[in-house]
Amino acid sequence: MTIKWIAAARGIRYREHETRKHGKRPDRYWCIQYKLDGRTLNEAVGWWSAGATQAQAEEILTQLRQNWRLGRGPKTLRELRADGQEKRQEELRELGRIKSESLTLADFWGQHYLPTAELRKTLKTIEVEKWLFKSWISPALGHLALKEITADQVAAALAGMAQAGRSPRTQEHAKMVLSGLFSTAIQKELFNSSNPCKAVKVAKKDNRRVRFLSSEEARQLLAALKFRSPQTHDEALLSIFCGLRAGEIFALTWADINMDNRQILIRDPKNKRNRYAYMTGEVAAMLRGRQGNQTQAALVFPDTNGQRQKSVNATFKRVVHDLGFNNGVSDPRLKLVFHSLRHTYASWLVQSGEALYTVKELMGHRSLQMTERYAHLASDHLRRAADRLEGKLAVED
Repeated sequence: MTIKWIAAARGIRYREHETRKHGKRPDRYWCIQYKLDGRTLNEAVGWWSAGATQAQAEEILTQLRQNWRLGRGPKTLRELRADGQEKRQEELRELGRIKSESLTLADFWGQHYLPTAELRKTLKTIEVEKWLFKSWISPALGHLALKEITADQVAAALAGMAQAGRSPRTQEHAKMVLSGLFSTAIQKELFNSSNPCKAVKVAKKDNRRVRFLSSEEARQLLAALKFRSPQTHDEALLSIFCGLRAGEIFALTWADINMDNRQILIRDPKNKRNRYAYMTGEVAAMLRGRQGNQTQAALVFPDTNGQRQKSVNATFKRVVHDLGFNNGVSDPRLKLVFHSLRHTYASWLVQSGEALYTVKELMGHRSLQMTERYAHLASDHLRRAADRLEGKLAVED
């Protein structure tokens, strides 16, 4: 089919669409035609319905003829469009630069950091970070432009947390969130300096829990739990005699339980290093009582809906309260919580004379330094070793 071109003016023509209308008239496809360097060039301006007009085509031709006469600038419509696109991109880059320079920490949190973090972090972590940002970071720094924030300002924000009574651990966590914010900003090229959090130090305080149970306390606790919540009793028994964290207990499936070897596989623990726990007779008997006809994929300690537990049953806290184990205790490190049962396991091992390295491996600690908090419990064992030197300087008959 032959396309019919209609001349509208010198160097400008169009063709009409067979069926499509623009208003009451057939839609028109506008082109320009001109000679350059001995060649006749035809270049499309576009459809009338998409905004192309005869006036626009005339303006383009006028611009090109002026460029030819002056010997500079784009010589064709293609070059003219490329030049316009480049200028537009430059305008967008400049606009982005202006926006990035005025971007506040609060804006960056909402527009860039949080959407990215929600894709790769757990819900619990996100909730903690939201609380830290809303309660402490944003009131102190949120209104400031990202590029203006210095290490001194970060330090001042953390100092404000300390004055409000927040623990060094909470301050350190807030610093980690801030550091993640700036690292993300640097990756996105919205912050051109080094991370200001690197130069800030938080005063250290040993917040590690030190409370552990005596044998008599353990008997009382387990007896009360067995009466009020058999499953919480079984979980507590497992923590006391195998040193498992609550999260590790909740994640156990029957595939992790080897009754023949009396071993428990701890998969994907806190330090990412799998380890084995070893059953005592009490633990083995408890697990046999729970197993029944469970499949290998079934959870050992599911919640009431058969799903993975998210937290320790509230009965544990109520039993501890009723037994008076935390009466008059104000220091959080000395309060009895479920995690204290894991400390009980390590403490009993050290008191019985086990080497710290052995305890480290059973606990799944990253380093021996983490296990050394229990070293003082081996004092009697160490004293007996030191006493062996007594009398070495005595004169023999």
